[in-house]
Amino acid sequence: MALNSFLFLLLFLPVVAAGTYALRDRAGGHAAQVWILLASLTFYAWAGVASMALLLGSITFNWAFGVSLGRTDLAQPARKRLLVVALAVNIGVLCVFKYASAAGGLVSVVLGKSVSVPELGFPLGLSFFTLTQIMYIVDCFERLLPANGWVAHATFVSFFPNVTAGPLLRAKRFFGQLVNLADPVARDQRVTQAATLIALGLLKKVALGDSFATLATAGYAHALQLSTLEAWITTLAGSFEIYFDFSGYSDMAFGCAALLGLTLVRNFNSPYRSATISEFWKRWHISLSEFITTYLYTPILRSMGRPTLHTSALATLLAMLLAGIWHGATWNFVLFGLLHGAALAGYQYWKRRKRPLPRPLDVVLTFAFVNLAFITVLAPDLKTTILIAWKLVPHGSLAGLGALHAAIAPSDLRMMALPIAVGCIAAFVGPNAEELAARGRPSVWSDTMIIVLLLAAYMFIDSGTITDFRYRQF
Repeated sequence: MALNSFLFLLLFLPVVAAGTYALRDRAGGHAAQVWILLASLTFYAWAGVASMALLLGSITFNWAFGVSLGRTDLAQPARKRLLVVALAVNIGVLCVFKYASAAGGLVSVVLGKSVSVPELGFPLGLSFFTLTQIMYIVDCFERLLPANGWVAHATFVSFFPNVTAGPLLRAKRFFGQLVNLADPVARDQRVTQAATLIALGLLKKVALGDSFATLATAGYAHALQLSTLEAWITTLAGSFEIYFDFSGYSDMAFGCAALLGLTLVRNFNSPYRSATISEFWKRWHISLSEFITTYLYTPILRSMGRPTLHTSALATLLAMLLAGIWHGATWNFVLFGLLHGAALAGYQYWKRRKRPLPRPLDVVLTFAFVNLAFITVLAPDLKTTILIAWKLVPHGSLAGLGALHAAIAPSDLRMMALPIAVGCIAAFVGPNAEELAARGRPSVWSDTMIIVLLLAAYMFIDSGTITDFRYRQF
């Protein structure tokens, strides 16, 4: 069940919200929490029950280890062994499902004969709920939070707004909010702001993100025929697609949680307005950036002894390489991690020179690099990545538009024109969705605007071909 489907928007979410309010008011917060858990498991199982056993097994395993790590009578060496076992199992399960096929291919190349690897499929949301529980286990080991009951932990891990594609949640923050679940205080204002954010996120996905996706998909599918202008249009459309698609999902997830009285971490903050690559990663996929800093970069840096500029740069490169591989077991994602790691490491040296450029120029250069790096995410393979990057360099056909015109119907182009124009502007200037939603107050005007936004979004939704959010594949 996708967040941008009619089933979710018109049936599932209203029923879940109404049930949460009714149970909170009549039976108390625990009953509402159990209702949210059941709703979350239903949401997850809708895509297929095959992965449900893995989700429940992961929840129970990590909850049990969290309880053990929280024991005060357990010696530190034993706690460390438990931590290692828990981390090894979580990472091992992720690797089996995510990298077994790629590993089999690599072994086949090395041995010179075919090695058969069973096709396991990829459980929905595995990358995200695994990282969430790794953070939980580490926090329990560091005694940053006490172990909670199974129901609370299961609600935290399976919470339907973010179980499939984030943002990544810290357990301490989530558990501390459960007492506010469907709190009647300021409920009207909270519902207005939540509904506004859901409507804006939906509009970003189906109107802006999907319009840019049509251009990008056509361009990458006809990479050989692209002119220089078409290559730039293709890559820019791809960068805007990723942003509006993923930030639209995050807005909707944030809005769904707020509707129930919970606050997720902010995941985007107008990242294309960043003046440096470091600022970009503080604004882009913020929850993942914080995970990389806390659970990858910092341990790697500490393992190198006394921190220096050189060790910090190397730790940054390694952390981003691991983050790239987490996205997928392809050379494209390896290159994605290396590009961003090298850029972040290089920025550390550049910062020492204290020679800043004018901010407008910095923003242009940063966006140009990000646009180039996103080719690795959108291109189907490394060969196409190199080809598209080469097409960006002026040579051969410079300004032709024949390839895109042949691939996209004129009626689609007319439908896409306004959303694309709006998206190109909104990414760089004006308030973002969260800032707009924060202004919402219960009123006829606010209700009317929410309805208008939803109707505008529904115009772009084809109920027969709902386009999924890009990050659900990770």
